[in-house]
Amino acid sequence: MNIPGTKTDIAFGGYVKLDAFYDFDYDLGTSTDPYAVMNPGNRTDGRTSFTAYESRLNFRTHTATDYGRLTTYFEGHFVPDGKFGLRHAYGELNGFLAGQTWSNFMSFVGGTRTLALGDPKGYAFERQAQLRYTQPVGEGSFSVALENPTTVIARNDASVADGESQLPDLTLRYEYKRLFAISGIARQLSTNNITNTIDDEVTGYGVQAQFNLPFTASTSLRGSATYGEGIGNYMGNPGNVGHRNAPDVYVQGNNLEAIETRAFGLSLNHYWTDSWFSSVGVSRLEQDLPAAYGNHFETLDYGFANVIWDVTERMSVGLEYQHADIEQVNGVSNDASRLQASATFQF
Repeated sequence: MNIPGTKTDIAFGGYVKLDAFYDFDYDLGTSTDPYAVMNPGNRTDGRTSFTAYESRLNFRTHTATDYGRLTTYFEGHFVPDGKFGLRHAYGELNGFLAGQTWSNFMSFVGGTRTLALGDPKGYAFERQAQLRYTQPVGEGSFSVALENPTTVIARNDASVADGESQLPDLTLRYEYKRLFAISGIARQLSTNNITNTIDDEVTGYGVQAQFNLPFTASTSLRGSATYGEGIGNYMGNPGNVGHRNAPDVYVQGNNLEAIETRAFGLSLNHYWTDSWFSSVGVSRLEQDLPAAYGNHFETLDYGFANVIWDVTERMSVGLEYQHADIEQVNGVSNDASRLQASATFQF
């Protein structure tokens, strides 16, 4: 709606979502956290839980200016603990964006529709403060961004090293329609010897490619592949700074070592009718750590299958099976299954 006497349109939106979970082996939390299987305290003989924490509120404005349309956007939700938290807050004008939103390193070209919050593990997935510029290139677009840097150190090294970032992360991305995307990142990862004993820095880098391959008007294969060193913080780990499940670096002697990361994901997506949708997919996230880091994960395999019914344009219900299998550096392996039913009402 327009604000009378101005060139500004405003809109409020969001959705109410109820998630009902049944955990067969481990309690995977309010937003399907596969790393929960590494904590014996999360074991269960079977547990049902309901939550509406993923419900969202957003506010958007569009203003006509002499330089083009100025957009602002704000969004928050209540994951993971019921407290309202910031997801997005940015302004954009003529391709220039400033604020917090999705990392320029990630893309949604190769992702799919799931009931679980976020893309499956194995996809780059991060929101953070940044400065970005996007330029159309033919039928695609090219984006470059300076993003908020965070050096996540393996939790074994918390007593000898504190992360410090002297330079912003640099990300680049080219996206062609909604069919293909390739992105890259360069990082400086460092420590602060003023607050702890280790003083060193190392370069981190990564590349990601995603694709969307339509077989028919109703069926498509989507995928993502990622490789890098020192990019754990970008691999879809909410709260990663605290629990350090996928760190960027570890300490060897008096030196930092960037951790090699490999990841991929594939999903087959099909619309049975205009209102019925299904997807089935698998993904893997791997990191290389020495034997001394035995309680960290080495591989995370994740799979899912769902069916979603769009009852109306603003209401959907669905059912999804999820399975996570984690092998730790020390050889310990655990897996967990979850059944999720969801109802979403958009406004």
